[in-house]
Amino acid sequence: MFVTQVIFNMGERAYPDRARAMVAELMDGVQPGLVATLMNYIPGTSTSRTEFPTVQFGGASDGFCLLGFGDGGGAIIRDAVPLIHAALARRMPDRIIQVEHKEHSLSAEARPYVLSYTVPRMVVQKKQRHAERLLHEAEGKAHLEGLFLRSLQRQAAAVGLPLPENLEVEFKGAVGNFAAKHNPNSKVAYRGLRGAVFDVNARLGGIWTAGFMLSKGYGQFNATHQLSGAVNALSE
Repeated sequence: MFVTQVIFNMGERAYPDRARAMVAELMDGVQPGLVATLMNYIPGTSTSRTEFPTVQFGGASDGFCLLGFGDGGGAIIRDAVPLIHAALARRMPDRIIQVEHKEHSLSAEARPYVLSYTVPRMVVQKKQRHAERLLHEAEGKAHLEGLFLRSLQRQAAAVGLPLPENLEVEFKGAVGNFAAKHNPNSKVAYRGLRGAVFDVNARLGGIWTAGFMLSKGYGQFNATHQLSGAVNALSE
């Protein structure tokens, strides 16, 4: 199983949520069904799908990237890349937009010990009851561990990857908090954790995602890079 990554190098960094909004604006009226799929919307609406988003926006040092999970996500990205490239070229006629393709192998192997993974920006609240649980140490820890485990399970199921049995997760801490919004004008912000660390009794490989608001680029971590001691940049 693979994650397809397409990097758009355009001479300036565009954070995933900004890149997502820019692509939506540039492609407005062009292949509306494809655009809705890229945004993880039900076609004809602005309502997000509830299943795992097999296409997600991600960061890159000189632009942004698209991630396609499994065969389905990879196929969507391949259809969308020429249209996005052409739209960016029209928006930035004085720049050369370079497109780079990569594939990351997804894997999960059981271990009799734990390995640590860090999620740089993980949205951990979507509903009020989540915020209430996070006010209490024991309940909050259980919520975070369950959220991380369910995230692994959803992604694995979406791409057809078997996970090890008896998978266990322990939340070890985070660097800090941040506020995540569905859009810049929203009055509602959801709680996120910066540098959330989880111990798992498995060796993960490839790009994984955890938490809420995944299609907007939150929750992504490159397990292969982390376990090799490399920087957790998806574009590396």
